[in-house]
Amino acid sequence: MGIALLSSLALALNGSISQIVFPDSQIISSYLFSAGLAFAGMLMIPSAVYAGMRLFGKRAPVTLRWKKFSWISVIFPIPIMLGYLLQTGPSWSHNLMPLIHILANGAGIFFIMDLVRRKLPDGSAQRFWGVFGSGLTLAPAIIFVIEIGLLIMIGLLGLIVLQSQPDFKQDLLNLVARIQQSPGNPMIMERELGRVVARPGVTGTVLLYIAVLVPLVEELLKPIAVWFLLGRRLNPREGFVIGATAGAGYALFGNLTIGAGLDLWIVVVVSRLGTALIHVFASGMVGWGLASAWTEKRYVRLLGSYIAAVSLHGAWNGLNLLSVLANFPSIQEKLSPFGIQFASFAPVGLVLLALGCLIGLLRTNLYYRRAIIAQD
Repeated sequence: MGIALLSSLALALNGSISQIVFPDSQIISSYLFSAGLAFAGMLMIPSAVYAGMRLFGKRAPVTLRWKKFSWISVIFPIPIMLGYLLQTGPSWSHNLMPLIHILANGAGIFFIMDLVRRKLPDGSAQRFWGVFGSGLTLAPAIIFVIEIGLLIMIGLLGLIVLQSQPDFKQDLLNLVARIQQSPGNPMIMERELGRVVARPGVTGTVLLYIAVLVPLVEELLKPIAVWFLLGRRLNPREGFVIGATAGAGYALFGNLTIGAGLDLWIVVVVSRLGTALIHVFASGMVGWGLASAWTEKRYVRLLGSYIAAVSLHGAWNGLNLLSVLANFPSIQEKLSPFGIQFASFAPVGLVLLALGCLIGLLRTNLYYRRAIIAQD
């Protein structure tokens, strides 16, 4: 919340202390980022309040009443439609976009969480908000540090490789020179960047990082709350729900801080719902595997769930990357006809993956509801 406040003050004072004039879309994107951080900070308050009640007052655990939040999941299309109207409306209405940004992304995540928790035992309110907060703040912070470290290692290896490939080094120097000569020209930047990215070594490295290393790190750490709670002897259902809840917090952080421009806001918000489904379902699978391994000694289930989550996340990232890289003419020239056709169907693959996760959440919820009824 402090970072959000400082960022907003810097944006408000920018016009009076700086000669640089930023386009309106960039300013609104920064305000959306600040609003997202502020909302994330507000969502940490319930966890702190419940923890304080237990720590200082020694009060009995408060039961979560999920039905009180389920109505949020029903209204999530409304802020999205309002955002679309404001996006194309008069300039004064753009000041409302930070609020709409919070409502749209927050309601969308609560809709997905309702798919996970509907008609299941509520459990502790402190645990719910603590688990959600761990995915919202702790997991992104740790993952960010690790992924930056991996990027630095890849960069150092790249510098070593450059010494043995003078032609590649010259291409990079030419890229920097072209960008300096034509600042702000997206056509030239895209063409020159495409020539560098089209090299097999560069494309393979980017694909390795985005589709393999990132999923390996994120699927291990997103359900960090499950790791903390393994000593409570979680059953597989609790592991899935806790992992999915932490994944929802992680997805919300990414959605709130994506910083989309005004012209692309509606596209980014809707597409990020698919990303949220991937995060929630994958984290739920890993949480299910962790609880199964810890309480039932089913270590093969843990390994299988982790591999499945990483594969799902990697396929999602890989298809997103392919759809972006295929827009570079330099890469299109090196793709076979089958590759070009496959890249054109990448968006369809993304939709199918998101729908698969949606069905997976619905079926898992139904399975556990029936299991509870049978047990009773």
